[in-house]
Amino acid sequence: MINKFKIILKKFINLFSARHKNCVVGYKSEIYDCARIFNGHKAPSKIRIGDYTHIRGELLLFGHGGAIQIGDYCYVGENTKIWSGASIKIGDRVLISHNCNIFDNDTHPIDHAARHEQFKAIITTGHPGVINLNDRPVVIENDVLIGANSTILKGVTIGCRSIIGAGSVVTGNIPADVVAAGNPARIIKKINE
Repeated sequence: MINKFKIILKKFINLFSARHKNCVVGYKSEIYDCARIFNGHKAPSKIRIGDYTHIRGELLLFGHGGAIQIGDYCYVGENTKIWSGASIKIGDRVLISHNCNIFDNDTHPIDHAARHEQFKAIITTGHPGVINLNDRPVVIENDVLIGANSTILKGVTIGCRSIIGAGSVVTGNIPADVVAAGNPARIIKKINE
């Protein structure tokens, strides 16, 4: 009886989840007119947005890969860009202010000739399907606040309940329950429970 109830409940929840042409959006979530979502992989499940989440920024998957998962009750501010070539996982109740950048890769090759070839491909056929951008996953755990104009770089994990001060550049892991700020971001204080 319990298993049958779980199956019915899952079908009911799926009825209220929206499947956009390029992403999967949870129950009562909102993608605003100012938001932009680029998913050239023809797999909407590569970008998943949880329940009660509001998106005003830009979500983009590179041509060679990528996945973006955003949890429940999250906010992505205007002009924020979340660009993935590997994976970016954002937990529940995460608030990302406006004008932030989150990248799990270098976005462009270091070598000038390769960079030029990537640019030519982007403007003619789209993001290349094969390219090395030194991708490394990003994880932002539950209840994190990222202040305006911050940048989170590849390979970073930000621990639960931490706060990233406005204008910070996060180049390394940040543990749970701290305030970090600066360029590069450093822990400036612990958050007391």
